[in-house]
Amino acid sequence: MRVLVADDDRDMAAALADCVLACGHEVVDTVTSGGLAVIQSFARHAPDAVLLDILMPRCNGLTVCHALLSRKPDTRVVFISGSVESDHPFVESCGAVACLSKPVSLAELRVALGATA
Repeated sequence: MRVLVADDDRDMAAALADCVLACGHEVVDTVTSGGLAVIQSFARHAPDAVLLDILMPRCNGLTVCHALLSRKPDTRVVFISGSVESDHPFVESCGAVACLSKPVSLAELRVALGATA
């Protein structure tokens, strides 16, 4: 699976990318500069799945999720968040297949990516 990793925390983005590789998937890009850059990278790479931080500058993850799914509805979005609960109504209604809490374990990520295959 081709995965785009998006988190404005550079260390977290790098750790997530390493985990994606450890799960046997390809990282097509790692975006750390905010939501607008995620949308641009998505247009360039057309990944199968996106690991997406919810709280980012220049478009939050919820807005980005809607934008990505409007362009390619079969994309699987997995939210990663340290401060937004997975049962928040906005999270539940945006079309993401999962919402993982930070810090994310390799096992949790493996399950989420497996669920998006």
